[in-house]
Amino acid sequence: ELDDVSASWTPGRPVLTGVSIRVDPGETVALVGPSGIGKSTLSALVQGHLTPASGTVRVDGMDTRTTDPRELRSRLAVVEQRPFLFLGTIADNLRMAAPKASEADLWAALGVAGLAEEVGAMPLGLQTPVGERGRTLSGGQAQRLAIARVALRDAPILILDEPTSEVDLAAEAQILAALRRLAEGRTVLLIAHRPQAILSADRVINLAELQEGR
Repeated sequence: ELDDVSASWTPGRPVLTGVSIRVDPGETVALVGPSGIGKSTLSALVQGHLTPASGTVRVDGMDTRTTDPRELRSRLAVVEQRPFLFLGTIADNLRMAAPKASEADLWAALGVAGLAEEVGAMPLGLQTPVGERGRTLSGGQAQRLAIARVALRDAPILILDEPTSEVDLAAEAQILAALRRLAEGRTVLLIAHRPQAILSADRVINLAELQEGR
């Protein structure tokens, strides 16, 4: 929940002014608007990377100004538009989210991401190296591996920051199917511009219109 929030990265140059938004538990809300309107700034506020200049940001009832960032981020899982994969294997990357996860847990997470069959067909399976920044995987596979990693975290709130913007339309369909499975039972803030991604939302908020209507 954002209550009358204003925020900026540089003093005197506000990005958001007087914004109030609430996403209810279990709801999927798509946040849209032109580039530069403040969508990523709003995401940074929710994640506690940025403190509001005025107003209040609450995550699961916790004020981001006064809550330990580790406690705050334990409630959140984020899928970025460019997933960061570590040099290592598929299993290594998955266990960054859950170091004690069993192989069965890893395969279950890959199943949520729609990637289990493809990894199973790889000669080394879970021990397949992903290369530097995931170069041995396609863009769609890399994004779905990031989704599987988020599934292992099992956080109640998801932030999806334009998760299909870096892939082609065929990969987008697979990623959106994975995200729908991941979103079940969770609260979701979806930052998106592609129509197919927005269709999955319960509600759409246009950030430009919201600020114009202050």
